[in-house]
Formats: sequence, structure tokens, C-alpha cells
Amino acid sequence: MTTLVLCRHAEEGNAEQARALAEELADLRLAAVYTSPLGRAVETARAVASPHELSPLVVSELREIEFGDVEGLSFDEFPTGLQQGLLQAPAEVRFPGGETYTELQHRVCAALDRIVGAHPDRAIVAVSHAGSIRAALAQWLRMDDHAIFRIDQRHASVNVVDWFDGVPLVRLMNGARLNG
Repeated sequence: MTTLVLCRHAEEGNAEQARALAEELADLRLAAVYTSPLGRAVETARAVASPHELSPLVVSELREIEFGDVEGLSFDEFPTGLQQGLLQAPAEVRFPGGETYTELQHRVCAALDRIVGAHPDRAIVAVSHAGSIRAALAQWLRMDDHAIFRIDQRHASVNVVDWFDGVPLVRLMNGARLNG
């Protein structure tokens, strides 16, 4: 059995939140810590890896969805058609110059499959983003794409997935602690 601890990054600049997550994971015997290349994830991964004397391994596929031309804009600043599409059929919308939810889900799940496969019978951590984590959990739970926002992901949350012969068993979602 391989255990994947999938964590959302701490709030940007919230070192205390990252430290608390690192303390929660300190007793695990980790084989590796992986991270999205985005700064808030890297900083969180460094905090998590430090007690284990590991260096985070950057995996670009763990990044958030590519927002393309609307990167950095709030929802209210998105073009009206994009707003309507996100409200009516979020999984079918392509961000202008960016990607779709389906592309995000394929990218993230393929990366996590490789990561899990590289560490049979070990525990590993991957630090990523709310959208990426929702996409993976939804795939593993075979949820309808339109239900993805029913999965909450707080900053510095913990999701635990055990893998048995390539089959994921989701044990914890959006937890503040490993045991609940």
C-alpha cells in the first residue's frame, strides 16, 4: 500500500499555517515530498519536507488550472460569457488562452499516478492547489464533473489516499489533522 498525502498549500505568506501543516505531518515516514512549481506551494512543501530532511521535488503538472488571458483577474473581472459558462457548466469551459477542467484533470492525475507508482509501499506528500486536488479526488471518486465544487479544500488541508494495487481509497478529505 502506498499512502499519498495530498495537501493544499498554505495561504501565501502564512508561514504559521505552513508550520502547522509540517508539524501535523512530522511523524510520517516520508519517502518524498512533491510540489507544484508555484511559489505558495513550494514554500509550503519546504516547510513539510524540512523535518524529514528532504527537499521538495517540483512537478509542473501539479500546478493550478491555466487561466490564460484572465490570469490574475477576479471572477467579477472575467468576460460575461466566461462567467456564465463557469456558473452553468464549469467543467466544459476553456479559459481563453488557457485550459479546460478536463485537461487539468488529465494532467494532474497522470502526474499523481507517476508519483505514486515511483514509491510502492511508502508514504509521500504532494502539495498542490484547490482545483488540482478537486480534479484528482473527483476522478478517483468517479464524481460527475459538475459536482467538483462540492469538494472543499481549505488552505493547508490534508487529503489522504491509500493505493492498493493501483486502486485509490480516499480515507480523508479536507482535513485539518491526519486523524480527522
